[in-house]
Amino acid sequence: MMKAKISPNLISFVTIRRVNWVMKISVYKTRYVLLVAQHYYDKERFIIQEFPDHDQAASFIDFLAESEND
Repeated sequence: MMKAKISPNLISFVTIRRVNWVMKISVYKTRYVLLVAQHYYDKERFIIQEFPDHDQAASFIDFLAESEND
């Protein structure tokens, strides 16, 4: 199980790596998701993206991982 830092309205999960992306994911009020990602090798590739729900965030994270395999 992943450890998380918990505040009253925000949960920030530990930093993870998916393929060549290092990601930090936070969830606000159990709904809104913030993703901060940086490419592991090309440090100029950096993403900050918010999502209104978990499904959209998960789809985007899968997209990033799959696009590295192409």
